[in-house]
Amino acid sequence: MKLKTSFAAVLFVYSLGLTVYAQDSTGPRPKRARTADDYQVGTLKELAAKAATVDPDLSPTRVTAKYAGSTARTPEAKAQFIHAWARRYAGAPETYTRYDVDVAFTENGSTYWLTFTQKTLTSFLDSDKWSKPIDLFLIKLGAIKQGDDWVPVLLVESFAR
Repeated sequence: MKLKTSFAAVLFVYSLGLTVYAQDSTGPRPKRARTADDYQVGTLKELAAKAATVDPDLSPTRVTAKYAGSTARTPEAKAQFIHAWARRYAGAPETYTRYDVDVAFTENGSTYWLTFTQKTLTSFLDSDKWSKPIDLFLIKLGAIKQGDDWVPVLLVESFAR
């Protein structure tokens, strides 16, 4: 009996110590804006090939593509996906409700529709960079089904030459 009590006491003290040790003494860390170093170099083709309905890590990616000269209002299914994703996963859902313009970009002969905010698109079109290949910093929220294909939902957060 004494052995069981001693074992239980040791187990309790060990569990308590482990719990205290596992706590982060600095508390929760504030969110920070992504920097260029947070984005992995990749391609639109690679992102499009990942057919996940929701991408848990957002796959922050830096791609180089050329503006194809077309813009359109974001399709309703994609807009609903963005809003649903923002309500479920975003710390600040209002940040993602502003993504409402789809812009065509080409990479190695293939066209991809990327979603911009009107502010980012205006800044892009006002720059002289729209006529040359450009680096786009984007995140992947997931993919939606269009016909027989899965289409990635890619949000452009910023751009650079």
